[in-house]
Amino acid sequence: MTERAERDTLAAEALAALCERLGTAVTLEAGEVPTLVWTDGPTAARGEEAARAVAPEAAARAAFRRELSERSVALGALRLAAAPSPMHCGLPVPVSPASVVALWRDTPLPAPATAREERLVYALLYEVHDDHRANHVTARQICDGLMVRGVAALARRMGLEAADGP
Repeated sequence: MTERAERDTLAAEALAALCERLGTAVTLEAGEVPTLVWTDGPTAARGEEAARAVAPEAAARAAFRRELSERSVALGALRLAAAPSPMHCGLPVPVSPASVVALWRDTPLPAPATAREERLVYALLYEVHDDHRANHVTARQICDGLMVRGVAALARRMGLEAADGP
């Protein structure tokens, strides 16, 4: 076995061990700085910690990025939109992809807390996909779709009772 083949085998084994440890699929993006990427799952800090336990030398040279699925973006947008205004002026909190990422930064496995939230996530994604006639929508499209509609309109459309929060 050549040195390169042996190194690639070790890298594949370490990646498989990392996937098992994190409980989610992890991909390696090649580039100037190799980046380990996964969707939802543990936080980036937890991913880095797990990578250091599996392959410390390789982890020291890598970057780590947790991406959010459409469902996690929609849930985050709904939670932000339902949050009280920090200025107490009655204006809704602006919902943006960056604010959704910040909301989930330290939260592993973002998931709806109630059946109502689950139904609102479904309604928001259904409407945004329909608006764009696409199988995949961006975080910006999800956030904009919610800001145009509002939580109350989605709840009415789903036949949900009016309530505080998502």
